[in-house]
Amino acid sequence: MREDIVDPPRNLILAGFMGTGKSTVGRLCAQQLGLPFVDTDEEISQREGMPIPAIFASRGEGYFRTRERALVAELSARRNCVIATGGGMIVDDDNRAALLRSGVGVCLTATPEVIAQRVGSEAAAERPMLHGDDVIARITQLLRERAPKYAQLHYAIDTSQCTPDEVAALVCEAYRRERIRIAVDAPEAGARYDIVIGEGALDALGFMLAGRGWAPPFAVVSDAHVAARYGERVLCALARAGLDGFLHVMPAGEAHKTLASVEAMYRAFSAHGMERTSAVIALGGGVVGDTAGFAAATFLRGVPLVQVPTSLLAMADSSIGGKVGVDTDFGKNLVGAFKQPDLVVADLSVLASLPPRELRCGLAEIVKAALLSGGAAYGRLREAATSGALTDWRSPGLLNALVDAILLKRAMVQADPFERGRRALLNLGHTFGHGLEAWSGFRLKHGEAVALGLVCAARLSHAMGVCEDALVAEVIGLLRGVGLPAALDDAHDALGDLAFAPDAVWRYMLSDKKKRAGKLRFVLLRAPGDAFVCDAVPETMAQDALASLGSPG
Repeated sequence: MREDIVDPPRNLILAGFMGTGKSTVGRLCAQQLGLPFVDTDEEISQREGMPIPAIFASRGEGYFRTRERALVAELSARRNCVIATGGGMIVDDDNRAALLRSGVGVCLTATPEVIAQRVGSEAAAERPMLHGDDVIARITQLLRERAPKYAQLHYAIDTSQCTPDEVAALVCEAYRRERIRIAVDAPEAGARYDIVIGEGALDALGFMLAGRGWAPPFAVVSDAHVAARYGERVLCALARAGLDGFLHVMPAGEAHKTLASVEAMYRAFSAHGMERTSAVIALGGGVVGDTAGFAAATFLRGVPLVQVPTSLLAMADSSIGGKVGVDTDFGKNLVGAFKQPDLVVADLSVLASLPPRELRCGLAEIVKAALLSGGAAYGRLREAATSGALTDWRSPGLLNALVDAILLKRAMVQADPFERGRRALLNLGHTFGHGLEAWSGFRLKHGEAVALGLVCAARLSHAMGVCEDALVAEVIGLLRGVGLPAALDDAHDALGDLAFAPDAVWRYMLSDKKKRAGKLRFVLLRAPGDAFVCDAVPETMAQDALASLGSPG
């Protein structure tokens, strides 16, 4: 349910192998956060009236695991508590899924030698899972067996060289910085990943990646503007988690979303010795995400990809769903691939440094999503637009609108990851928009071009007799209300002395990659929440809708 996403359960779940400090750190975290604390092994021991080794000895491991599952069902229904799990509890798939649905999961790790030292030889002999002559070998074996399960937790923190207080501070930081986590599950594309929304989430990025088993180095790809502000911060976040990384900077702007930029990335990846399990971190807006994503999709026939969008537009749309690619001199996005990310991390605090024009551009995709969603999502957007909340990155109105846009994109991607059906609805306004963007020589930003494209789509829908004139007026009012252009006169600051040439725009539109049998396809609107793809639009009607942008109305 949407309510569970915007107001999620906020348990803090500590998991990991024995001797990694879960109980000690859990108590410290509970004190710092002011939350109740539950140690699952202690809870089971108390309820059974005997220590864990005695339960194993007298009633067997099967009985103990049954009691664990019952406790998991109870604890996962709670909200806002700190839970330190037994070493094997999280290995069970059902246990792990239930606990992670209830909050933020942190895996505490340590080297086998440190674990053996902490547990001690006498205590190890009493641990049912460590029976054997070579304790370190047994720990190593169990860690290897459990690694795929532990890797599914949200964060991993190595406690080998840290005090409990230091670990607790890191855990609490990760917990506080994460606000919302949305799971994307697209089995047809072989993808399952999370979208993490938070404030200050950049600083916890390394701990999000540390437990995934990826090989260093991590390639942080950014543009010149974003790298200057956030590049070193991301490298430091990786280093805090013990991960090596390097920064590759591409020139800023749509004009550099090219194969030449991709080739430069290939050279950097190769020079730094990246392997197939080395990840690319795309740190930037849509141009960086698309270009670095395409490089990740094709280098060594595909390496892991983490999208870290720094623009509202990329957070709402382009970082999600796996469409990556570059522009050519004969069309926009004509060379590309489907490459689902392994993780998306949206740090809302970076929006504070976003120029107002860039923030407005992101609102174009959010307006589009609301028009496609209809219902409550459209109502929330209209209310936020009327109140002015969409211009304040801290406002609940903007967060709600962003979440609504992400949920729509998720639904489309999960149902149709390769855009063979309903996902094509996400192109509302984009057939016109891409043509306008290319015609302007990218003086129009993507969001501005999409806004104008939405007006064209609404007017075309009316001309085709599928919507009322009132919807056209409503779309225009909504766009202008959030500072986006609804006619070319509204974009005169961007276009300068460039004279409108509808025929030139149309020629760019004819190179659209989504054509069928040589015909352009348009997404039309009957009403908010009621859109469809039409292959039978008379060219003259589409051209008239485009030409109408030259009028100030």
